[in-house]
Amino acid sequence: MHITWFGLYCGLMLSISAFSIDIILPAFPGVSAGIGASSQQVQLIVPVYLFALGLAHPLFGALSDRYGRKIIIYLGLGIFSLGALACIFSTSLGTLLAGRFLQGIGAASGTVVCRAMIRDRFSGAELAQHMAVASMFFAIGPVLAPLIGYLIYDSVGWRGIFVFLIVFSVAMALATYKQQETLPPALRRTTGLRDMLLNFGLGYRHPQSRFFILMGSVSTCLIVTFLEHAQMVYEQLGADSRRFTYLFAFSSLGIVAGQVLNYRLIRHSGAVVSMRVGACIVSGTSFLIMLAALLDVLTDVNMTLLMLAFHTSFLIIYANIVSLALDPHRECAGAAAAVFGFTGYVAGSLMAAMITFIADESLRRWSVCFFLTALIILVATFNWKRQQ
Repeated sequence: MHITWFGLYCGLMLSISAFSIDIILPAFPGVSAGIGASSQQVQLIVPVYLFALGLAHPLFGALSDRYGRKIIIYLGLGIFSLGALACIFSTSLGTLLAGRFLQGIGAASGTVVCRAMIRDRFSGAELAQHMAVASMFFAIGPVLAPLIGYLIYDSVGWRGIFVFLIVFSVAMALATYKQQETLPPALRRTTGLRDMLLNFGLGYRHPQSRFFILMGSVSTCLIVTFLEHAQMVYEQLGADSRRFTYLFAFSSLGIVAGQVLNYRLIRHSGAVVSMRVGACIVSGTSFLIMLAALLDVLTDVNMTLLMLAFHTSFLIIYANIVSLALDPHRECAGAAAAVFGFTGYVAGSLMAAMITFIADESLRRWSVCFFLTALIILVATFNWKRQQ
């Protein structure tokens, strides 16, 4: 696997969205006590953040196609920092959710623009391979974020986590300054903003893009469903915040190994085969989690081992879904990435919120919903051949 500064940069920018979620998970009990909200209410900071993340994709995608990639990343990082500042001074659930909403809007610039930057430079198998490389660095977030979050929470309290996110945002702005622009002025779209926003439907009109955009929504729902309930699941399995942090970080190590495997699978068999292998593993591990929960034999240790296997394969699915959705749209990669992100995060977070309502803090009900969502992805991956 060939590692470059560009791959590292894109991976870190993509990781902002997941990093900002995972870093706050160990601090849920402190946040709940600090603002006087229930644990179920505090869980809302995940779907609210992702909902805003999706809503902002069309705007940032259109703007980046017209004005270039780097300037839009600067804009997004500024909004992200303002949201973190609002969270630092929040004293109620409403103000905290408002701050997280702003953070979600700002984080969207990194997600949509960096995917467009990769599409600016690569296509076909190369696109899938470089998306896998970026996803490998993206995996650093889920591994390190809960550890960093717990250390900050244990040392200075949960508000210190948002101070750290501001520092992280400034560091990424400096890295953006070093990164070359991938969309030169000659290739930028010169139509008005209104026309660019109307092109939002472009992805839906292409059969391949439409299929994988919808798959992206279900995949987002699957991972958000886990992230929302991870603290609750481990708590019911007897793990305190410190133990949860270590176990969660350990299970996330599978993401790095999974992207190395993904890169090799793409080279030898292509993105679709790689995606199907990942879907088989994800559905298998989610089935075992459900079975263990229903039989009341699920422990924090076997849950972690199963999620380790799950994490090796989830991003294999997701990274290939992204590349297959964007590949037909070289001429407007920003708009195509915006369509994917908008649909995936908005629809995925809404579906995850419904699962939260259905599960109602029940481990067994959550495990059933988790497996059924993974099963839908498995069926869809093998249905793609007929769609072609």
